[in-house]
Amino acid sequence: MRERSSVAELASVLRKEVNRYSPGEKLPSSRALRERYRVSPVTVSRALAELAAEGLVTTRPGAGAFRAAPPARAVRPADTSWQEIAL
Repeated sequence: MRERSSVAELASVLRKEVNRYSPGEKLPSSRALRERYRVSPVTVSRALAELAAEGLVTTRPGAGAFRAAPPARAVRPADTSWQEIAL
């Protein structure tokens, strides 16, 4: 990654990488991400915040960033239309 990497570029790379992790698994530390992609701490923080807003990761201050669990499927209401016909 280039020296002047933007938040959007880093978020795009991390968005692809997050799929390698299991739900609840810890992502690399901010320090490791800074060193790997040669970006500033602010860039890492903003990229992780963007992924958290998308629901891909969860962050816990002092603990790190973790892959978020997939969203729960919405339960469809039961079909009761047959009752109208029967009554």
